[in-house]
Amino acid sequence: MPRSGVPTRVAVFTALREVLTDRPWRKVTLEAVAKQAGVSRQTIYNDFGSRAGLAEAYAFELADAFCDLVANDIEENADDPAAALEAALRTFLYATSADPLIRRVQDGDAHEDLMRLVTTDSGPLLAHIAARLTTSVAQTWPGVDPATNRALARTIARLGISYIALPPESEDDVALELAALLAPALEDTVARSRRRRDGG
Repeated sequence: MPRSGVPTRVAVFTALREVLTDRPWRKVTLEAVAKQAGVSRQTIYNDFGSRAGLAEAYAFELADAFCDLVANDIEENADDPAAALEAALRTFLYATSADPLIRRVQDGDAHEDLMRLVTTDSGPLLAHIAARLTTSVAQTWPGVDPATNRALARTIARLGISYIALPPESEDDVALELAALLAPALEDTVARSRRRRDGG
């Protein structure tokens, strides 16, 4: 993981987004990002190692940003687990498409460095997202069954990553459809935790 301080990290990731807006990933260089960020190429090289390392660090940063949004979705719909799940899936599936790095992947303009992040090398990212989602659910609904929570979190993380690599092929409301499939498990474990809490 990068060793740069927070201000440098923010500047580099902001610069990467700006550079990606103007050029495809195959033409993105560490020099271009460094110039845009106002730092030396050596600074980026020391902290991220390569373009692939920079992309990976950015992917984790982006995942955390969207997991924060998802946590808010869940908290705001604490009284309605199905609505919480739908809102979270909608954020995860659709809001991500506004990011230029993800657009490059979805438009088919992705070097193998990027494609590996959401396919063969996605394990660490999936685990990170799943852990964040597990924590969000446990904080909103204390007492939920840990096994069910982890299974749902892993499923949502995998679905989210898969739809980044291959966007929905139709105009159907994917978030609504997925929520309808997954909500019963979440509603059941939340209801059981509430009964235990209330002594029922």
